This record gives sequence, structure tokens and C-alpha cells, in this order.
Amino acid sequence: MSPAHSPAILQLAFRTPYANTLRIPPLPLSLPLHQQIDRCVMCGICSQHCPTYALSPNENESPRGRLALIAAINQGQLTPSTPLFEHLDHCLGCRACERACPSQVPFGEIMDQARDLLEPHRPGGQHLGKRIGHALLGHRRILRTALTGLRWAQKAGLSKAAGGIPPIPANPKWQRYYPPRGKTRGKVGLFLGCINETLGQDELRAAIRLLTCAGYGVHVPPQQTCCGAMHQHNGNIHAATGLAKQNLRAFENLQIEAILHTASGCTVMLQEYNKRVKSPPAQANAAAEFSAKTQDISHFLDTVQWPEHVQFSPLPVRVAVHSPCSLKHVLQQTAAPVRLLGNIPGIEPVELPDNGHCCGGAGSYMLTQPERAARLREDKLDALHRTQADILVTSNIGCALHLQAGLRERGREIEVLHPVTLLARQLTL
Repeated sequence: MSPAHSPAILQLAFRTPYANTLRIPPLPLSLPLHQQIDRCVMCGICSQHCPTYALSPNENESPRGRLALIAAINQGQLTPSTPLFEHLDHCLGCRACERACPSQVPFGEIMDQARDLLEPHRPGGQHLGKRIGHALLGHRRILRTALTGLRWAQKAGLSKAAGGIPPIPANPKWQRYYPPRGKTRGKVGLFLGCINETLGQDELRAAIRLLTCAGYGVHVPPQQTCCGAMHQHNGNIHAATGLAKQNLRAFENLQIEAILHTASGCTVMLQEYNKRVKSPPAQANAAAEFSAKTQDISHFLDTVQWPEHVQFSPLPVRVAVHSPCSLKHVLQQTAAPVRLLGNIPGIEPVELPDNGHCCGGAGSYMLTQPERAARLREDKLDALHRTQADILVTSNIGCALHLQAGLRERGREIEVLHPVTLLARQLTL
């Protein structure tokens, strides 16, 4: 019997009050992922790195506990019940466990497939907010219309929900191509994202400015759409794959050396299109090429040799650098933003203490699990206070919005920026 299906680990699942007393047909995972679950050797190293286990030291709130629950569902030994969904829903998807796992269990991929498999069996059906979110994020025009309506509601003071997020700017207008300034070094593509396109447009414009000053032409394909991460992590892999294929078509005819984005969470999804699109062969090849070209904007700019005419004005302030889970645990590029900010004379970048734990933003987590998200955020804000920093930078739009909201609640007037936004501000051109 394999380790993940041994009686020892399955009794983790059976310590719950919802073990199935009636035999039900199993909900089979694909054979490759079924085999990946078997790689878990119950060492427990993952639990030391899991934010939800730190909040509640219940084995079912740990990565190996969740694997045991999924394995039991897979064998027809547990029924999809409300308490079981709660344990799976509490997972942030931060993938800290995956990075720490000595057996290299692909926890994120297992969770995505399990949620996709289980979502149709959720008691009471999928959360209404998730259904609305999926519909909006997958249709750029509808999302833009919704954000415009929310923007006017904010201005009129008619919406309490709108008051929970920063002022929404007008929907941006983008050129298809931004030519380089000076000598051409190459051409890149810029991925806009969905929510990020509007709420994160400052960093997108900053990225364009920095790239063109460095000698890169920037393509912005108008046919691009949501990366699909929200759909995939919330149990709709089919929709995520459809969005991935649309983005592949949007970028397919561009002669570019890199595809760049300013939100590290979306960048991870883009880098893993090769796992999502595997047929037909032509699209699978396109997905592999797309994934290989995708980079986080700070990582790309950190490799740039700046032309002599590009100068940055001094900024003698302390800047706390927050590392999103996607940047730290998956992309593993946390040093890039710090080095990038080092181009600014006089600046003092300091890493936010305990950067290894999730801030609680985690995509839609801050909306679907607000109490848990707020508890995780408190530790980050306490750490920020201890740094005595004047500015906080983070490389992911979801983390930025979540941390901004927490600072507003505390009455703290600390600016939250993307690293490229701060760097572009100091550009003297």
C-alpha cells in the first residue's frame, strides 16, 4: 500500500466527524496526480510552513492532512461534505508547503484538480460571489463596465462595498505598441491582467516607461484576457484553460523575447500554461513557448543594463519590501525587487520580517475567508510597524489591495506601491 493511502495517514481524515459511513463511488483524480499524492511520506515538514496550520493546529488544516482528505475522497471513503469543503477552502494556495517538501509533492496542482473534481458536489452549490467573479473576470468588456459602475458608486457615496477598496480610476486606454526610446534592444509583450488592468494601471504604465527607456519596444495585444488563475484555483479548470488559449492566440504572432507582467500571482499562472494546455499539439507547443518567455517585470528589469542616459534621482527613505507567496515560493525571485530598488541612490530597502508567511490576500481568499485573511494580515502589519518604513512595496496587486485595506483600518498613512512604480517615479527623463 502506498504511503499516502496507508492506514496511518488515512486516519488523519477519519479523525473528523464526517467520515463516510456509507460507501460511495470514488471521485477519481487523474492517474498522474493520483501517483503524485502517493509521494507524500507524512514527514510533517510542510506543516511547519503552512499559515493555516499556524492559525489552527488541526491536522486537517495542514497540507498532509488535506492530501489525506483528498486521497480518502478519491477512494470513496469520505463523502463531499460541508466540513470537508471548509478544510479545503481554508487553504490559501500559497504553496509554501510545496517549496519545503523533500518529496516534491506538487501540492498546488493536486489542490486545483481536487477542487475542480469536487466543486460540482459542493453542498448548496458554488458560492454566488465566485460565480459572479468568474463571469466578470472572464469577460474584459463586462468587467470594465462593472468597474465603471463601481467607480461612479464610490464618487456618489452610494456603495458600502465600493468604500472597502481604494478609489477606482477610469478604465485605461492602451496603445498596441510603445516604441523604444533611443537604441532598440529588443521587443517584449506586456500582459495586462483583469482587475490589475484598472486597479494596477499605475504599475503597468511604470513598466512601459521603464522598458521603453531601457530600449525595449512594448507590445500590448488588445485581445488578451484574464490569466485564469481565479477560475483554476476555485474549481473551474475548464474555464481557466479556455482563457489560457485565448491569451495564447493574443500573443501568438508577436516577435518578442519576453512576456512580462506586474502581478506575480498572474505571472505564475502564465508560466504554467504549459501544464494547462496540452492539446492539440500546435497549441501545446505554443503554450510551452509562452510559458518559457513569461517573466515577472522586476526580474526582467533586474537583468537590464541601463543606458547611460537613464538616471534615477535620490530618495533617502526606508522602504519595506513585501514578498508575495507567488514570488517567493513559486517564482523564487524575491531578491529581484530589492536589487531593482537599489538603482535609486540613497534608498534603504529592507525585507519585511517573516516574509515566508502569506499576508492573507491570496487571490479571492480575502473575499471568501475575510476573518482568516485579516488575522494573517495583522502579523504583516505588525512587522511593517517594526521596520519604521516610510513606504511598503509589493509585487502583487491582490496583496497590495489587502495590505492597503488593513493600513486604512489602522489609520496608518503608509503608501503601498509596486517596485516598478517607485523606480519609475525616480526616473529623471
